[in-house]
Amino acid sequence: MIGQYKGQFPFNDDSVSKNAPDSIGVYYCGEINSENALSPVHYVGMSGESMRDRLQVHLRDDNWPDVTHFGYEECSTEQEAEEQEAKEIARLKPKYNDQGK
Repeated sequence: MIGQYKGQFPFNDDSVSKNAPDSIGVYYCGEINSENALSPVHYVGMSGESMRDRLQVHLRDDNWPDVTHFGYEECSTEQEAEEQEAKEIARLKPKYNDQGK
């Protein structure tokens, strides 16, 4: 089961450590618009183990200078997360995702 979206957390070390869960799921990275929504979404990713760990890797790599915030949806299984990630990449067409283009 895919959980409810939680987000608009700042994309920095402290916030990721405090707010990103140590669980399976799909995460969204982007900017906040004038309506306080994560839009545009620049990257959609998934983790089969810990979204927190995966987001911390992205922070260390520092490949997305325009990403300021993140959000996520927890998933019950890795397969569910993979399917949700593919669906969201197709729907949102994030500029930093190569998969699905």
